[in-house]
Amino acid sequence: MAIMKNYWKQFAEWVTGSKHNLFQRARLKLTGLYIGIIAIILMIFSLFLYYSLAKNIRDNFEGNFSDDQTQESVIGKTTDQLQTTILFIDFAILLISSGLSYFLAGKTLKPIQQAMERQKQFTADASHELRTPLSVMQTNLEVALREKEWNKDKERALIAGAIDEVKLMTGLTEDLLTLSKLESKKKNYSFTKINITKIIEQVVKKMRNIAIERNVQLSIERSVTVFIHGDAEALQRLIMNIVSNAIHFTPAGGYVRATVEQNNGKAIVSIQDAGIGIPKEELPHVFERFYRVDKARGQNDRTGLGLAIAEEIARRHHGVINIESELGKGTTVTISFPALS
Repeated sequence: MAIMKNYWKQFAEWVTGSKHNLFQRARLKLTGLYIGIIAIILMIFSLFLYYSLAKNIRDNFEGNFSDDQTQESVIGKTTDQLQTTILFIDFAILLISSGLSYFLAGKTLKPIQQAMERQKQFTADASHELRTPLSVMQTNLEVALREKEWNKDKERALIAGAIDEVKLMTGLTEDLLTLSKLESKKKNYSFTKINITKIIEQVVKKMRNIAIERNVQLSIERSVTVFIHGDAEALQRLIMNIVSNAIHFTPAGGYVRATVEQNNGKAIVSIQDAGIGIPKEELPHVFERFYRVDKARGQNDRTGLGLAIAEEIARRHHGVINIESELGKGTTVTISFPALS
């Protein structure tokens, strides 16, 4: 008795919980739809089977008995047994199909549920990232209002701080728009024959001053001319994001080296740095949006979207990004594209 009470309690909690769960309700509705369709098909088939077999039984039994009453009795019992058997089989099929329908409904809705959960997480992360610079600006302005004495140095410091936060929000919103367009395939690319080696050289030239400021040696070690099918602007953004990350996480006195080669019909771009490295357990997550390996350092000048954008651009170019890293020794990012002959 206690076991039955516990079972019904669990069942009641499951039903109650499903009322507040959008996907559980959808799953139950979809299960009901599946079962309804199966029940209708099963009923039509069973009726056809019953009347067909009942007619065959009557035709086969006719003339086998001298007494009409005995004949009707035997036929009646046989058809009743047939009806009971068919109903039992139908019930068993419906019971099995109910479980299968619930399972298949869950499988059907799982990608939608995962997409919505990712969207909710993305919205929450974006809100958090935008709130941080706004909170900093608000705090600075509130402190400034309480200041009794002002001078040019304080004014400059306040304005410079506000500009930094605005730059951060501008970069974040631009990255969000770029990633959104990439994932929704709304960003139109102009695919042409591209010299990927030239793209690397352009990125290194653009990033060299930033590397010098951080006392990091940026160079192209080995390169051959390799052509791929792609969009020059997007590919430059991809390489720039990788190189920017490499420079940012490389201590002063370190290096960032780029190489380009062609192997087995692939154009292979490698960006190697002598930076802080990434822990092994963190590597599977580095392409996630807003993911930061070193959260403790409060990397307020990084949006956490650079690698996510890079991976999406590579995917749109039928490329693959791979990261190898050792903590304290550096990281190597390898991007491979189909090469043009």
